[in-house]
Amino acid sequence: MQTDAPAEHREASTQWTSVVLLTLAMGVCGLGLGFSYPLYSLVLERQGAGDFVIGLSGAMTGFGLLLSNLVVPALLRRFGPLPVLAGGFAGAAACLALSPYSDAQSHWYLLRLMLGCCMNIAFVVTEVWLNTVSAEAQRGRIIGFFTAVMAAGFAIGPLLILLVGDEGALPFQLCAGLVLLGALTVLPLGRSTDGDTGREGRSTSASAFDGLSLWAVLGFFRLAPLLAALVLVYSLFDGTALVILPIYFLESGFTAEQSSAALACLLIGMVLLQMPIGWLLDRFPRRRVICGCTLVSALCCLALPAALGSVWLLGALLLLLGGLAVGLYTGAITLLGEGYAGGSLVAGTTCLAVVYGLGSALGPLASGAALDRFGPDAVPGLLAGLFFLTALASLRRARPAPQPL
Repeated sequence: MQTDAPAEHREASTQWTSVVLLTLAMGVCGLGLGFSYPLYSLVLERQGAGDFVIGLSGAMTGFGLLLSNLVVPALLRRFGPLPVLAGGFAGAAACLALSPYSDAQSHWYLLRLMLGCCMNIAFVVTEVWLNTVSAEAQRGRIIGFFTAVMAAGFAIGPLLILLVGDEGALPFQLCAGLVLLGALTVLPLGRSTDGDTGREGRSTSASAFDGLSLWAVLGFFRLAPLLAALVLVYSLFDGTALVILPIYFLESGFTAEQSSAALACLLIGMVLLQMPIGWLLDRFPRRRVICGCTLVSALCCLALPAALGSVWLLGALLLLLGGLAVGLYTGAITLLGEGYAGGSLVAGTTCLAVVYGLGSALGPLASGAALDRFGPDAVPGLLAGLFFLTALASLRRARPAPQPL
């Protein structure tokens, strides 16, 4: 994609203070949320909840991700980015803190819905802000670093259960404290530490949110279908990896421990490869890098059944697959910042958040149905097909980006 953003959007230097604070905040928050997902499930299971109840409770977070996008434009116009960002973190922390004092099989549905709403608001504002303060020449590496830190938080979070357990209020309070720390981390952004202010004293990052509307969000699907497709396929893969792949390995003859180790390899790859992918995005045509990520991901999926008999081959394959699949998301956010600015950037980020929530819900459903009807090998086959189709879409000529709203 060739950028049509204004010259000042391309040539401005990176505001490193903002980059560091935003990345640190989301990394700490990811740590708390990564801890919370298995914690909720373990508590429900200990209380005797059935699989459907556990799944429905977890799905409420996904529904929250979707619903929150209806109010993001109005919140940003009314309060501005920093209060909305800090409020999203604080609201999520409150939901987590209230969880141990609420009925798990009734009140948690609403709490987890609100948790998803608050966290998605924080995600949208963070990604827009990060793209706004990143120089074009460094955008891929910055987004890659941000994605790696966030993925590391989600990957390490479940390990905290080994330290504090899953009983009582302490684990939930620890999750809430970590997310609240994210809110405190972004507060210095209100001082315009990088000095990026306009004629009226407003920061560029704040003015980027001007003119956002729900219609602009919905219209972005038509303006940038490739970006929506990239995030959709990544979210389908992500939901499948976390929910269905462990079952796939169990049905392929793995023990529970071996299945967990295989998933860990996938998560480690998600973290380790984002910086190299970001470097490639800054050095080579970005659409070709994304096409390469999708093609190799498809080949990894096709090779997965044959690699099950070799521990080392399977581990290497999963490391590569995890990193390259997340590369679709890293590439999409990088292309978004390259080609769009102002209200279009915010509308695009919000649009992609809608797509991510949709894919996170549909991925486990589709792959679970394929697993049940056609057997274990249908899961990597389904993922390979999605990656191949996305690779073909990425080869199509880019549509010129519109002028910022």
